[in-house]
Amino acid sequence: MPSIESFETKRGVARFTDAAVHFDESLTGYVRSLYDDYWQSEVWWLKVMFIGYAFALLYALWWGITEVRSRDVFLLAAVVGLLGALWLLNYVRGFRSPDRISLEAIEVVTATCGSKGLTRPRLVIHYRDDSSTHKRRVNLPSLYTENGEETYERACKAFEKRGFELEKSP
Repeated sequence: MPSIESFETKRGVARFTDAAVHFDESLTGYVRSLYDDYWQSEVWWLKVMFIGYAFALLYALWWGITEVRSRDVFLLAAVVGLLGALWLLNYVRGFRSPDRISLEAIEVVTATCGSKGLTRPRLVIHYRDDSSTHKRRVNLPSLYTENGEETYERACKAFEKRGFELEKSP
């Protein structure tokens, strides 16, 4: 039996059972991981990043409310339309977000370490569902966090120990 039973994700935890991998991810899990990884850190500039996240969220809420109250919905509609188009593009490209993927259905796992400050470490799980192949993107904690690199290695080892060949890209 493989020793790695779970690993952290950007929004929660991925847990392995004998037959599947389960993703326990939510908005509250994302906020909790931001708090734990940034605010609880001993590094001062990670705390500043947490405050930046908080102010960016407050600014986005303020901007949305201001746009709705001013009845100038063109810009708001453009932003919502762009977000919808990006979601649709991911859907067409085959990305889905199931909470559970059977280990037998997994075909390939691609691991990307990411670059500090530019991209975050992630896994892309290619799996079969009925007669088609889909993908599940699993974002991992930032490389800036204290355990970011360890979590990436732990996630890769978790799949390798279960017999999956990882395609690693930089």
